[in-house]
Amino acid sequence: MSDVTIKLNHPVEHNGETIDEITLRRPKVKDLRKLDAIKGEVEKGVHLVSKLASLPSAVVDEIDAEDFVKISEQVADFLGGSLPTGGTSEAI
Repeated sequence: MSDVTIKLNHPVEHNGETIDEITLRRPKVKDLRKLDAIKGEVEKGVHLVSKLASLPSAVVDEIDAEDFVKISEQVADFLGGSLPTGGTSEAI
């Protein structure tokens, strides 16, 4: 599986631009290793989505929770169904 584009149900405005979809690349081990230093499951998720989508954390912070769950489910699919935070997408 390669990059996946996810349509946002609730677009985000950033620097005068409307972001209505994001493209996630597949995670690499180096992306997952950096999560060990981050406290909090949501913080880990925001960091990982920021890296995989090449978006600033400030943009990820503005993503609607419904869309964030959808994005988290895709990240979990990349990882064989579980999140590297130790939970599942239902936990977010």
